[in-house]
Amino acid sequence: MKTKKLLVIAAIVCLLVGASGAAMARNDCPDGSLTGGVYDEIVINEFVSCYVVGVVVTGRVLVRGADQFTMMGSLVVNGNVRVINTVSAALADNQVNEGNIVTRDNTFSTVLRNVVSGGNIRVIGDGTDDAQEAAVVQNLIFVGNLGVHGNEKADVKENKVTDGDITCRNNDRLDSKDNDAFGGRVNCSRSLFDDR
Repeated sequence: MKTKKLLVIAAIVCLLVGASGAAMARNDCPDGSLTGGVYDEIVINEFVSCYVVGVVVTGRVLVRGADQFTMMGSLVVNGNVRVINTVSAALADNQVNEGNIVTRDNTFSTVLRNVVSGGNIRVIGDGTDDAQEAAVVQNLIFVGNLGVHGNEKADVKENKVTDGDITCRNNDRLDSKDNDAFGGRVNCSRSLFDDR
């Protein structure tokens, strides 16, 4: 009887160690897509395409120099989502708790219907003449800010922020409407160089 109890306890310990080991895994998207699962972090540093759907990340998501990166319907807890210097970055219908969403220096950035609690969304171009287009639409930020800066073309529409500000600066062409900052300010006027 004592031996059976020890075997059961040993089996439970092995299962728990296996579960926590899986949760602490890092993934660099070797097969081009991730669907479901729990990851400690996702880090991509190569010119590849990756589609991430319905995952839970307990740390950071860092993408640098990718071809296309798409993340949809996922949850990030206590970590930042940073997509830098990619051809196409698409972040849609994600939830980020206690972290930020940052896209920087991408050719195309789409940030759509994300919910951020206790963090910011920043969509930033490098301010050069390279075609950098950003669509930032229908995002909801609780206790944080939204900033869209330095893009060649930026559509900033129907975003909501509580206890923070919405700002748009140095975008060559800006189309901004129906943004609300409850407890803060919206400063998204068109650029002086807007030719429309």
